Amino acid sequence: MIRMPPTILAPYRVLDLTDESGFLCGKILADLGADVIKVEAPGGDAARMLGPFPGDKLDRNKSLYWIGYNVGKRGITLNLESSSGRELLRKLALRADFLIETFPPGLLDRHDLGFETLRKLNPRIIVVSITPFGQTGPYSSYKGSDLVAMAMSGLMSLIGEPGETPLRVSFPQSPMWSGMYAAAGALTAHYFRESTGIGQHVDVSAQSSLLWALANGPASISLSTAERPAGARTRRWSSGSPSTVSHPRRF
Repeated sequence: MIRMPPTILAPYRVLDLTDESGFLCGKILADLGADVIKVEAPGGDAARMLGPFPGDKLDRNKSLYWIGYNVGKRGITLNLESSSGRELLRKLALRADFLIETFPPGLLDRHDLGFETLRKLNPRIIVVSITPFGQTGPYSSYKGSDLVAMAMSGLMSLIGEPGETPLRVSFPQSPMWSGMYAAAGALTAHYFRESTGIGQHVDVSAQSSLLWALANGPASISLSTAERPAGARTRRWSSGSPSTVSHPRRF
């Protein structure tokens, strides 16, 4: 019999109230052994209708996208628009160690389910909020898609053929980067909690997270501008750069 090694988050419970922009965060915590409970609205999450599907047959229970990012999680349905649903979430939060959510800033506060309310019920709870532009700031109330995050982070300024319009990366980027950094933030807050017994609110901006995709950008720009005349415009490296990713080239 093969004995699996103990996992670091095995004693801990996570309430996952995210849409596709936060699925990866819960997946990472589940992979580390946490008991992750995916909370869906009645009728199921809209992301269940995202493909691909086996045999290209639309089936909300067989979305490979959904399965890939939610494997290892348990699931319940909960109607946060009803008083009974909100009260049930508060009861679940009493025994939860983490809560991950992707609602617009202020929505949970209006339902009396925000961090300040939950920490009074459970001082150790860590709430992780993933939004397009964070909980505060001039853009916090704005909606934002993956395309918007790629554009406003500057990522698209590096992608595309010289002299042509910028391009987006074909595979969604902001859910991956924000989900990864949300998990890292949750674990950092967990480390602090283990020393102090105090939970925290982790605020994750998809735009700010995606900025890290530009880590190699300055190096590419330095290479591309080393020989250029003073005042000349910097060109995009596109698929000619070893450190940026573009759309598939046609040969």
